[in-house]
Amino acid sequence: MSSKMLGKLETVFSYTAHFILQSWPEKRPGILFLTDSGGRIINFMDMHDSQSGSSLSDAARHYMQTQEVCDYVSEALSTKEIVVKTKRENTLVCGAFPLKELDGSVRAVIGMLIPQREIDFDLRAYMRGLEPLIRMGYDAYIQHATGQIVTDLTLHDTARDLLGSLTRQISHIISKGHCSAVKLSEDGVLIPQEIVTTQEAEPGQAHIHQLVSRVGNTPVTSSVLDDHRVIVVPVSLNDIPLYALFMHLPPEEKDCVYDVRDIAFLQEVAEKSSCALWRAIMSDDLRREASKKDLLYQLMSKIQASIDVNDVLHEIVTSIPSLYPYFSVELFLTVEPNATTPVKQLSFQEVEPSTSTKAYLEGRLIAEEVGEGDQRVTVIAAPLLGKQGIYGVLQVTSEQPISLSQHEKDYISILADTAGTAFENAQLYQQSRNLIRELRLINEMARQLNKSLDLKEILDFVTEMMQATFDAEFCAILRKQPGEDKFDVLSSSVPAFNGTVVNALEKPFQQIMQSKQTLLLAQPGTGPLPFSLFSCCSLMGVPLVVEGEISGVLLVADSRYHFFSFDDYKLLEIFGQHASLAMTNAVLHNEMERMVITDNLTGLFTRRYLNERVRASLEKDSYGSLILIDIDYFKTVNDTFGHQVGDEVLIQVSDLIRHSIRDSDIAARWGGEELAVYLPRVDKATAHSVAERIRECVEQETSPRVTISCGLAKWNRELDVNLSVEALFHQADIALYEAKNSGRNQVVLA
Repeated sequence: MSSKMLGKLETVFSYTAHFILQSWPEKRPGILFLTDSGGRIINFMDMHDSQSGSSLSDAARHYMQTQEVCDYVSEALSTKEIVVKTKRENTLVCGAFPLKELDGSVRAVIGMLIPQREIDFDLRAYMRGLEPLIRMGYDAYIQHATGQIVTDLTLHDTARDLLGSLTRQISHIISKGHCSAVKLSEDGVLIPQEIVTTQEAEPGQAHIHQLVSRVGNTPVTSSVLDDHRVIVVPVSLNDIPLYALFMHLPPEEKDCVYDVRDIAFLQEVAEKSSCALWRAIMSDDLRREASKKDLLYQLMSKIQASIDVNDVLHEIVTSIPSLYPYFSVELFLTVEPNATTPVKQLSFQEVEPSTSTKAYLEGRLIAEEVGEGDQRVTVIAAPLLGKQGIYGVLQVTSEQPISLSQHEKDYISILADTAGTAFENAQLYQQSRNLIRELRLINEMARQLNKSLDLKEILDFVTEMMQATFDAEFCAILRKQPGEDKFDVLSSSVPAFNGTVVNALEKPFQQIMQSKQTLLLAQPGTGPLPFSLFSCCSLMGVPLVVEGEISGVLLVADSRYHFFSFDDYKLLEIFGQHASLAMTNAVLHNEMERMVITDNLTGLFTRRYLNERVRASLEKDSYGSLILIDIDYFKTVNDTFGHQVGDEVLIQVSDLIRHSIRDSDIAARWGGEELAVYLPRVDKATAHSVAERIRECVEQETSPRVTISCGLAKWNRELDVNLSVEALFHQADIALYEAKNSGRNQVVLA
């Protein structure tokens, strides 16, 4: 393994030659030269002139350019010892002093050529004394190089520019491996996010990053590591740690190490550059403080003036990285704001509380290292404090362990406090706006619902109101089937679902029926909720309760996670109360109307309602038919079996009539045992078939068995001009009279 000497050979030689020439006897001519490890001359200079005149004979200079000089230089290179020989017919004395590395190898040779006549002393003994002079030359070179570096450092305003220049110059002078500077914390621990290095590599892939990881959280001291392949020298001023300078050889540079001269040079530079580095750091700190104060002022102005929660959150998240680029920012909140800025929910279900949870529970800033082995990071969490409580936690995380000063921690805490107050103000304002909006919605809903007693209109209005208010993908009103574990979809924002039947034992409905309270479900992110009607990840349902029993459910669902807030939950609950009342009123109204137009015993329409429908048909239709029906010998049934059985027979006949006609036909109780059926837009032949079907069913299916007589009348607008309801009924009555007088149990046409 070899070790190159500090600096360029020519440069070091010029400093060494100065001390050699000063020790050289006065007025003794000669040539001092330097060769490389191959014996090639790379520099030379004249020694003192003699009083006789010439600096050195032309013969000696010519001799410098011949190959003869190589024999004693080669001998010095091979033997690694001082060699002194006489050349050119005893006219020149030649000397060679090998410059040895720490491992014993020879890097260069310092040689001398002196006229024989000028030598009256032992040249070999003189050359043995060159070693301290060479060392003095090295020291002078180190002092000069260091002075030049320190002078250059004064030209830089920022610490990063200064360190970039410093590491480049050190690396250029030592000419081995790479030079890096790593910032130190107040405790003298490396801050891995603050690195300046001469090695060109991808972020985080440079050799220095591995070294920093190895050192970890141990305070840095001057040290030589890895068998002289790494030098570490801390830079400090008045015991204040500033940076650590590293000289490090990458793995690919195998045949190289650092020596005492490299260490001495790095230590000298570290000591002499500390003042300039401290001034640059102080300037950076002043600029940083001014920037922080300006940014804090701007941030406070923005978030204090903002009444939008999303703006507040955005300002918080985007401002921190500009001050701390090596920190990632996270917001943990106890509420769910309707914001585009990513936030996380605080969790209190952890076995081991997280840093953010601790900061929330203790109400103070928490800074700690988390993780294991090489994966440890620094986490700082500060609570978002408001006057009414803690709204969440601002958490910053470094990629690696890092030590922040108390001043920096206080700044993060102030930022979190300011954000907490602003967030509280924005929340309160937004809540007041939401409350006003909800009151308006409720008032509008109550006003619209009170305007109508039509159940379909109410269902459509409530569905549209839920769709507009919650902006959900699916809204529906479902009705509980009496005595059944089923729900019918009465109205839906997706018409295709109308009429769908859902099992009431499904999880959402089962929970609503058990608690009789509004339900809010949110899937944690693993897939949709177990609900067959609509694939969703968020769902709200409110029961419609009538006289203590669930009659239906208002349902709102969406495929997005955590889509509904607690405010939505409370608003839907109010919707349910109003909708339940309005639907109950509509149902009661419909029941009242039904009772007015329906015969209480038979369930058929009343004679008055039949008259109105016939009159309307006469005005708008082109033709129609009327059947009057009388139960034969009904008085005998009453006398034989009693009036209760007579009523049952009347009900049986009415049911048979109802099942024998269309939904658009009108069956009514005409009076006593007389019944009537009006068939709009039905001709005489079809009406006769209907009457015959009714007659046959009555004869075959009643118990006790009875028969009926039917009178059929028909009308046509072209033939019966200005026909009245009374006239049509008179025609049917005449036909019925004829059927009864002709033997009963038959149909007679008018």
